[in-house]
Amino acid sequence: MTRWLLAAAAASIFFGGTARADHPSFDPATVYKVPLGQSPHRGPEDAPITIVEWSDFACRYCNRVNGTLEQLDRLYPGKLRWVYRQFPLDPDNTLAAEAALAAGAQGRFWPMHDRLFAVHGMVDRAFVEMIGAELGLDMNRFRADLDAGTFRGEVQSDEEAAIALGVTGTPTFFINGRPVHGNAPLRDFTDIVDEELPRAAAARGPDRYAALVANGHASADAPPGTEPAPHVLNPLDIYAVGLGLPGHDVGPADALVTIVEWSDFECPYCAKNAPNVARVRQEYGDKVRVIYRHMPLVFHPHAQLAAEAGAEAAHQGKFWAFADYVFTHPGKLERPDLIDAGRAVGLDVALLAAALDDRRWRDAVVADAAAGSIAGVDGTPTMFINGSPVIGAVSYDRMKTVVDARLADAEQLVAHGVDKADVYGVVMGAAKDGERADPGRMPVAASAAALELGPVDRETAVVAACRGHDKVRADKLAERLGGPHKAEAAEACAAYGVDLP
Repeated sequence: MTRWLLAAAAASIFFGGTARADHPSFDPATVYKVPLGQSPHRGPEDAPITIVEWSDFACRYCNRVNGTLEQLDRLYPGKLRWVYRQFPLDPDNTLAAEAALAAGAQGRFWPMHDRLFAVHGMVDRAFVEMIGAELGLDMNRFRADLDAGTFRGEVQSDEEAAIALGVTGTPTFFINGRPVHGNAPLRDFTDIVDEELPRAAAARGPDRYAALVANGHASADAPPGTEPAPHVLNPLDIYAVGLGLPGHDVGPADALVTIVEWSDFECPYCAKNAPNVARVRQEYGDKVRVIYRHMPLVFHPHAQLAAEAGAEAAHQGKFWAFADYVFTHPGKLERPDLIDAGRAVGLDVALLAAALDDRRWRDAVVADAAAGSIAGVDGTPTMFINGSPVIGAVSYDRMKTVVDARLADAEQLVAHGVDKADVYGVVMGAAKDGERADPGRMPVAASAAALELGPVDRETAVVAACRGHDKVRADKLAERLGGPHKAEAAEACAAYGVDLP
């Protein structure tokens, strides 16, 4: 539901990132000279990464990608500056765009942005005035700006800049000038951010962004359909996945088989899969360890808060009792239900209620889900059995087949002298890809224990520990961190109430 602009008219045939056959495209490897205009922005002015988004409040793909953008923001705290530029689907209906800019003139653009997306941009004059009043705007000024069309020219200027650049639909993003089309998966964003961070580090100065895009291409110039190949999990490959949040594991650390499962408490297929996972735990005993990782799906309205309750249960040492209770009581995920579940499994419900109220574990859950998305997880449940992906709620026999195969491989490693405690680290050391949420939770074999995390990975691990409110681990990791990496980690950790030494 995005907009194609031709010389004289627009036709809506852009589907979340699909390019028209006769229209030039943007090459993801190329930097384009993308102007910022006078557009609303948030994040540090000197952030190493600037993300310019052309978007429309009524575009369903723009709405859907917002969850991905939130995950991206949590993965790179303090490193992203966001710039929002208007590109309305209907050039004759710019009310939502003008209302957002009018709110921005009073310092409330982003709250208005969030409210407009929440209603998919479907607003009339009375509705935007109601939102404005709720946001505490000076309503006389707000109404006067809408009546006079004060910001109509700014909306038009954003449209003209998009057309000149060759943008043909929404959402379209530029990360330090490099494009991402449509409702793209998180990995498309993180791949570019990771590549751009070193380039940005070498371009410090009063206007780093201007320097980074100064020699960029002026407009779309790539062959149509120039887009990254989709990242699809291959059941024949082994993927490197970490140990997730503390307290979410069951089984011995030296188990020969580790099952990492991304799951969602509101997902009926996850509930269906849970008894099979429990059966594996029971029948294989100490040979299997299971690790639960959170992926609350955006279309499950109670899943995020339930995941946060699960994280608090883990903090209190009772995650699996809580998870088992929730999965055996489907449909009971309202806040009072979560408190009841906590009480039933012996949690300190006062601490649970406080954690839900202050959203203590929100960012940790978002980052856990982001790690799964980057790894290629696009639905729940998805398991990695010693790195082998198993997608969906499979039968016990199917699960057992994969467990047996990976167990046989692990036993071969032990037979050749690998210590049981090192098996998962050895397997992960030879696997594809790597943990993005917290490199410090990626297991390594004892023979590699002397290898140090690099400064970038160590900074990421420190921030992840702070995100999980684990000051002891954060302090320990930060001991060997210095220079700008230490300063940036300290700033990010301060936002979570953790002061580094």
